[in-house]
Amino acid sequence: MKNQELVDYLASCGVCRVCQLRYLKARGNEYRDMQQTFQRLDVKVDDSDLKPSEDEPNEQPPKKPRLTICSTCLGLFSEEFQSQLIEGISKSDFGKYDSAGIVLAITLPLTLQLRQLSMWFALQRKFGKSSFNDNSAPDVPIKEAVKLILHPIVCSKLGREYDANGLMINIDVRHSVESEEVDQLTELNRVAFPVKKRTEISRGLLEKQYQPARIKADIFEKYLPIPPAAVEEPLQLQSIDLMGPIVCVAGRYRKLSRELSHTPWVLQGKRIMEESIEEIIAKQVAPHFTDTVCKVTFMSSGREDVDVRCLGKGRPFVLEIMDAKRSSLSRQQARQMEVAVDMSGKVSIHNLQVVPREQLTHIKTGEEQKRKYYRALCVLDEPVTVDILKKLQISESFIIQQKTPIRVLHRRPLHTRPRSIYSVKACVSRENRRLLIIDVVSQAGTYIKELVHGEFGRTTPSISSIIGKPIDILALDVVGIDLDWPADVNNAEIEVE
Repeated sequence: MKNQELVDYLASCGVCRVCQLRYLKARGNEYRDMQQTFQRLDVKVDDSDLKPSEDEPNEQPPKKPRLTICSTCLGLFSEEFQSQLIEGISKSDFGKYDSAGIVLAITLPLTLQLRQLSMWFALQRKFGKSSFNDNSAPDVPIKEAVKLILHPIVCSKLGREYDANGLMINIDVRHSVESEEVDQLTELNRVAFPVKKRTEISRGLLEKQYQPARIKADIFEKYLPIPPAAVEEPLQLQSIDLMGPIVCVAGRYRKLSRELSHTPWVLQGKRIMEESIEEIIAKQVAPHFTDTVCKVTFMSSGREDVDVRCLGKGRPFVLEIMDAKRSSLSRQQARQMEVAVDMSGKVSIHNLQVVPREQLTHIKTGEEQKRKYYRALCVLDEPVTVDILKKLQISESFIIQQKTPIRVLHRRPLHTRPRSIYSVKACVSRENRRLLIIDVVSQAGTYIKELVHGEFGRTTPSISSIIGKPIDILALDVVGIDLDWPADVNNAEIEVE
């Protein structure tokens, strides 16, 4: 079988030039200049049956009837559909999104898969199974062709780039023959694949069951024609829905209050605290990107208790924003957000920036793999002695075994977790000889309060067991988190108007 013979037969079946190239297994840029691709494949084509020449007198009748609607793609790759698609996107909310990249997600009617199988059978009959076997589809799949053909055209017309993570344009396409052909398919399926229970017709069923290796052409033809029948109407654009990209905004926060929860604190349907770290930050940052602030996801590298401050460089955090209308953030805008959050007096943020979604792995990695630095104000029942101070000058790391604290058992499973304590240093308060200031460097995920008092032996060893005396913790600060992310960005260098 020569390429010319294949193209001539496809043309006789009402297959458009684009789909002819699909059956010639054209790839990539080969669809850009189709005439050149046909020449390279030793195929002569005459497009006079598709579009009359502009030099041709109007009174001259066409050489033969035009086949305006492809029997296999139903006009999906036609210039008419492309124009309809571009117009539909332009009339949507497309202009409200600033995403530099777009991606098309087209829902196609099932009839296209049926027509592919019908043409598959037709090619086997015409050229034999040696040229078109039972298991390998004879054409470039329509979904792949959409990426190769429609994506570049739409991107060019709209002035955007292709980006799988960009603005998703969901396109629903229907055809008038869908209902009738699916009804026929239902009858065919009952005969070809008899089962006791009813099988729902779906794309998955077509992909799995409907190929020449699984069904006979003679049975198929009793319900659907081979080759596929011509149609009088093209595909219809049913709807266009837009879904903005997922934008990730990272930074570091300092928690300045000992009366602030990490996320909204609701107990038995009742709000315990008016605000949270998540809400204070999201309130100032999210509206720049989206109208639905309530759907923003807040993540951080660990978390503090309500009564624990986070100081130093702060704790890395990320806001994951779905359906973002804006995907960029200038340093001036970032600084305005930082200043607005700082005005709460409870939380301070810096290094605010948009980061690639792939970098969110840093947040999870930092939760239990990095070192964290704490300062605890502790109290003893008696004045601190020199012996106690000596015991709490620990420069070599050691391992503790820590059961899940009783206070968090309602949200964490009961386990005994080994945790590394890298160093301990202590000094006595000048104002009160019963007060100890203890600096601890530990593995992330260590419960520091329980490390201090031991929680009835549930953490071993503990500061209490090391000094051999009861000790309690009055206040705790996180003073450092050994996670070098996100990058340092000094937005304060930008003057805010």
